[in-house]
Amino acid sequence: MYSDFLIELSCADAIAGDEGEVRHLLQEKISNMGFAEVFYDGLGSLIVHLPPTKTEQGKAVKLLFMAHMDEVGFIVRSISPIGMLYLLPVGHVLPKSCDMQLVRLTADDGRKLRGILNSTRDDNSVISGIYTDLGFDSEAEVRDYGVAEGRMVTFDTNASMLSDERVAGKALDDRVGCAALLKALDLLNQQSERINDVYIAFSSSEEVGTRGGKTVADLVKPDIAVAVDTANHPEMDRGFRNHRQLGAGFMLEHYDKTMSPNRDLLRFAKALFEKHELSYQRDMFGGGGTDAGLAHLVDGGRLALVIGIPLRYCHASCSIADLRDIEGAANAVAALAQELDAAQLDSFLAW
Repeated sequence: MYSDFLIELSCADAIAGDEGEVRHLLQEKISNMGFAEVFYDGLGSLIVHLPPTKTEQGKAVKLLFMAHMDEVGFIVRSISPIGMLYLLPVGHVLPKSCDMQLVRLTADDGRKLRGILNSTRDDNSVISGIYTDLGFDSEAEVRDYGVAEGRMVTFDTNASMLSDERVAGKALDDRVGCAALLKALDLLNQQSERINDVYIAFSSSEEVGTRGGKTVADLVKPDIAVAVDTANHPEMDRGFRNHRQLGAGFMLEHYDKTMSPNRDLLRFAKALFEKHELSYQRDMFGGGGTDAGLAHLVDGGRLALVIGIPLRYCHASCSIADLRDIEGAANAVAALAQELDAAQLDSFLAW
């Protein structure tokens, strides 16, 4: 189930605007899969076009599915005279992952330099500064190794399988979504009767304001935009209020602060997933959002959905995901691409 490639994706480093390592892995994989129609937005988002495999006049829907390439991490802001690197978070890094963590910095020449991440905190234990110790004693030593302001710093976590179904690694938000869309590309390629026009996008800069969702949607102009993203599973809660249980299926989001999906579209999606016997959880976000937040606002508004994959320890130095949830998300994408049609789309918009 793409577990080996998911581990590769997790081990690659890519903060917002600096997604080259992940983009290169995806480019190579997509090329080997034989997809020729690939293009990019101005931020570096990678978009794959799958035209209809069957033509039926007036029935086609244009669908966009998105997962983001970037992870939460840091950027070098200042270098002190004693060789400490003071960092600026890029995205919301979990505060408890800002102390005594191994990290790696990507130098100007692409070399990886390893160090230890720490934070300073005020009297209320709120983080007031984040710094990295690369083992140097002066600013001159640091700069001699190709380190400068603006360089990317990520957690130095090597992904691995914990069990047959559970994977642990950094950046699983949203490398699990990328893995799900790659699996979906395989499934979509096998659909000989698909009438819909499908676009699969691996977006840039989601963690700093869902920017790639907008730029991709501006280019594609979809009828429906679907974000495949993640949400945090509270690790000590296995009760009825936790709709993000690992292994219980992907999440169908009913609401977040950036997008409230069309209720008729939600009802259709639930019925479709149940028809295909896909396990899913009904979830909503109290805060935050996904690429669907801005994508659904282009050109006067578009329909949108969010398919979520549960993670434990989201935005931390290491997260845990379940391969069954990832595979379920891929199957959900394939089902939506196969079975939506223009008549249903019109019914969702019949105010």
